[in-house]
Amino acid sequence: MKKLSYALAAGTLFALSSLAVPAHALPAHPIANASVSGDVVNARYHYVPRRVCTVRTVVTRGYHGRRVVKRVRVCRVR
Repeated sequence: MKKLSYALAAGTLFALSSLAVPAHALPAHPIANASVSGDVVNARYHYVPRRVCTVRTVVTRGYHGRRVVKRVRVCRVR
């Protein structure tokens, strides 16, 4: 019974002492670029324009007026 009361007293003392001490945290500094600050990694949304490619059929005239059919890949940035 004596050990139980010592444990309860120690727990109560520990709980009250943790309320009296302010919490330690990293300061909230505004960061201009996405760099590493302390142990916190700041991630930023990064948009990369996507390439959209299609295959078009191009018909031209070759030697002697013959029809030449080519498939050309045309890409554009979205």
